[in-house]
Amino acid sequence: MKTHFALVIGISGLLLSTSCSSDPAEVKTASTEKEIAVDTVEVEEWFPETNFDTLRGMYTGDFGDGFINVILTYVNDKKAIGYNIHKGLQRNISGSVVQKKDQFELTLNEPGDNPYDGVFILILSKKDGSIHASWKANDPKIPAKTFKLKKQAIKQSDDSKYEFDGSKITEDNFMELFSYANLSDGHVEFKENGIIRFTYYPEGQENEQQEIIKGSWKFTDKKTMVIDWAKNTHFKQRIMKFKLTQNEDEMPSFVGPNELSIYPDFY
Repeated sequence: MKTHFALVIGISGLLLSTSCSSDPAEVKTASTEKEIAVDTVEVEEWFPETNFDTLRGMYTGDFGDGFINVILTYVNDKKAIGYNIHKGLQRNISGSVVQKKDQFELTLNEPGDNPYDGVFILILSKKDGSIHASWKANDPKIPAKTFKLKKQAIKQSDDSKYEFDGSKITEDNFMELFSYANLSDGHVEFKENGIIRFTYYPEGQENEQQEIIKGSWKFTDKKTMVIDWAKNTHFKQRIMKFKLTQNEDEMPSFVGPNELSIYPDFY
């Protein structure tokens, strides 16, 4: 028993002696270096290679009392650039891209020089390409919005076509005939990115100064087009729905509310 007790005391003394003989500065330095080494270790997760060009394009969805088009013109694994269009107002957007296991997360900022600018967050599913989105205004008094976006095929105009050849009008070839058209007492110009411009002369205006009303347009089905106008005093309805009418041997047109119609304008 005495021998065992002495051995324990001896080992304890040795440990104490070793601890006391160490240089405190060296112990602190070693500990600090260990902490730094741990903090600077970067853990990178590997993802299958992605063709980010496939994320470019135009996405459309309901947005408050109208709809919005979000156009992504450049996307890589770190950054995205583009613009959005709401009621004919175009705002640039840019920001970061974060890739996760099942989705891409895009955080896109508007310039900030408009009182209604804010930040978009787009969550794009890798599985089906669907987008769950949110928008938060820079001004906390403006309500935030959540919405869904769906990718759209961009319609291409063909200015070389000035004659109607009797072809059936579809959502895909609509721009070939209606890129410039007549509406009510003015003319409309449809843009591939979803902008529409209505130009007219106000009734009774002596100097004959043209007025322009901007808006956004989209198809909701093969024969139905919706126009969402910016605030104006010319049109009683801000959101108008037009139905395609195409009878044999007749020029196709879109018929809307209050007997308004859109029909091609040829030069």
